[in-house]
Amino acid sequence: MTRSTRPWLLALLALAATPVTAPALAQQAADDPFSVVQRRPVAPEETIVEIPVYAPAGAFLSREDYLAARGGTAERVLRTRWRIERFDLDGTEQSDETREVVIGDGYVTEATDPGAAVIDFNQERILTRVATPTGPVMRNRPVIGYVHRQMDTFTFYTRGGELDEVTGPDGSRFERFWIEAAMGVRLAEVPMQLTTTDAGAQEIRRNPDGAVILGVTPGEDGSPADVELFRRWLRHTTPIHPDALNIMSTLTGIPERFGFIVFSPSSPDGRREVWSRLSAGESTARFPWPENLPAAPAADYEWSDPELASLAHAGLNAAAHPGGSPDEAVFLDAAQAAASAGDKPGALLMLYQASHHLGACPARSTEPLCMRISQLVAAGLGDEQFEGLMATLAALQGDRAAALESLRPYLDRGDLAGAAANLLAAETLAALRTSDAAHAPELDPLSLFAASAQADPHCALTYWHAGRYAASQADVESAWMLFDIAVSVPAAATTPPVREAAVMNAQLQAIAPNYFRPPPAPVEAVVEVPVDAAVGAPVEEPVEASDETPATDPAGTEAETEPPTDTD
Repeated sequence: MTRSTRPWLLALLALAATPVTAPALAQQAADDPFSVVQRRPVAPEETIVEIPVYAPAGAFLSREDYLAARGGTAERVLRTRWRIERFDLDGTEQSDETREVVIGDGYVTEATDPGAAVIDFNQERILTRVATPTGPVMRNRPVIGYVHRQMDTFTFYTRGGELDEVTGPDGSRFERFWIEAAMGVRLAEVPMQLTTTDAGAQEIRRNPDGAVILGVTPGEDGSPADVELFRRWLRHTTPIHPDALNIMSTLTGIPERFGFIVFSPSSPDGRREVWSRLSAGESTARFPWPENLPAAPAADYEWSDPELASLAHAGLNAAAHPGGSPDEAVFLDAAQAAASAGDKPGALLMLYQASHHLGACPARSTEPLCMRISQLVAAGLGDEQFEGLMATLAALQGDRAAALESLRPYLDRGDLAGAAANLLAAETLAALRTSDAAHAPELDPLSLFAASAQADPHCALTYWHAGRYAASQADVESAWMLFDIAVSVPAAATTPPVREAAVMNAQLQAIAPNYFRPPPAPVEAVVEVPVDAAVGAPVEEPVEASDETPATDPAGTEAETEPPTDTD
């Protein structure tokens, strides 16, 4: 991977612009920047940092397994009731509502709306109860997918952080400060002026003579931990600028009242929103995932493409049942059976699929799998079909169009050979489509990824590369659902997804820390990665939102996720 010439804070957005490619059979070109099995040596001058492992409590977990992963949850909660008023800047009232916000042990939700999201900061997940034809289920999405969407939206409107003035979808223009407030993302700290009134209220301005961006009347109810969770929940639900919101971290109790200004396409002339606390009191409640409410299967999520549901179905089942993952003996036996039946190309693809699970063979390796590849190659010499396939696998980074045609005869196979062929074809087609969107229109990368997953559901790289492809199609929410699977199936530990997901997760948390859990105690599980392990430059194309409006915006307020509608 190469060093980015853009600020590192935006480097991970190259995920949506980077073509996915396939590895060679055993030995890769030393300068292949997109290899999925080749480890990049660390240059002596590179700094090594410890990155916490990304180990999500993913959608494959049942209620019982999710709660077990979460650990013991205290039943003490703080219930707060709020009156929320919205005004034009001239004082004309727009709306008035009442909401009850419940702050629990590492989570925040709303009691006034049974369908409101549970923002579980402990697990960094967004849980949403939804109705389906067969009954209610609980969707479980990663916070990081929502944050990646916010980052993409910010990047789109500001052209990678270069514009100081932003044009909304309706042509309205406003300062970049306000999209930073809406998205919760900024590239550099914005200086704020903090003053305290005679009555003890805190007022935050951008300059001494400016309007009050955020005004807070401190309160005494709740603990500092409650305040911190509430503040981070506000990051998910209100368009308060990150640097203004940070001021609230100094409070020792839940505010009695706070108000803030908003400028956005929906409010080009500005508006003021005021939250007045009506009550606050402690009570007890269990973690808000009710008994007998099952985890949503893949079919009960909303996907931008039906093939994603098929792909996720295979992946969620595989992550939930890791015992079915094939080991080296499975690949050796399958390849031996195929070769004995005269199917040497099939045997070669089966052994190639093993590299997707176990990594590429080092040079001159004496491991059984690697020795078997050498034996098969020697036995296959003189077989025109075998030699053609071997040449294709050795040059996947060369003539991709020819490689795709060479793989076509194997796409209908439902065995490990078919898994390899479909995965390689999907990666190859995705790379071809970056320069020729109409190439092989009868084929679809997601369909090929799904076919590979159905033949070998425990292959981490299938979901990783499918996620990268989804991100390249501006569907980062689906991408992170697939990344969750990629790092959770058994083979993930031997492949790049665990390392690369950890890097992207750490970078997004550094960019927008208030969306995530408060800083945890030191962790034991870490991976070592170069600080510049992400590659590329920010996405330059518009980002289309998925069909689903994620429940990361449980209040229906201004933290919009769909760029062309409203950036509050």
